[in-house]
Amino acid sequence: MATRDYEWYVDSDLSQYRGKYVIILNEKVIYYGKDLTELLRRFREEYPSQIPKIAKIPEEETLILEC
Repeated sequence: MATRDYEWYVDSDLSQYRGKYVIILNEKVIYYGKDLTELLRRFREEYPSQIPKIAKIPEEETLILEC
């Protein structure tokens, strides 16, 4: 079962974050950047009881095939 954050991620245009990591919470990007360790540190400080949803946005379009 997909979470609402995942469904939001799939349906969103995140091209402005190409080449960066994003952390998603409550259907929005709360942190983004190239240093995942720093993003996680900030996330854990502000949201200690939450589980981060993390994605790396590809620099170019990506084709995903399902077999």
